[in-house]
Amino acid sequence: MNLIVLRNRKILVLHVLFTINNVVYTITDLRGNTLFWVSVGSNKVKNTKKVTTTSIFLSIKDIELFLDKYNVGYLFLKLKGFNKYKKTILKQLKQFYSQIILIYEKTDLAHNGCKNRKMRRL
Repeated sequence: MNLIVLRNRKILVLHVLFTINNVVYTITDLRGNTLFWVSVGSNKVKNTKKVTTTSIFLSIKDIELFLDKYNVGYLFLKLKGFNKYKKTILKQLKQFYSQIILIYEKTDLAHNGCKNRKMRRL
């Protein structure tokens, strides 16, 4: 693993993808190489129970164990997608991990495209 070291501590990026039925967490290094991933569905939670706070906390605990095991110093957080539990996930990550350097929101919003030209009248 080639990790950039800042004051002898590692920097990693946590990508959180919110889909309609699931939440996917991926931990990468700064070059984009995947080191660890977990989703709410990988914890044997099925159907609509995947998008509840208790199931989300189970997957966050897996992330906590990984970060403790590899002594990660700083964390970039990238969020993508819509979910009503986005704020609770942020609060939980901030409580556990105080060394979050940057929170980046990359949610695409539809804007219905460009305006059509006026109809030509003869």
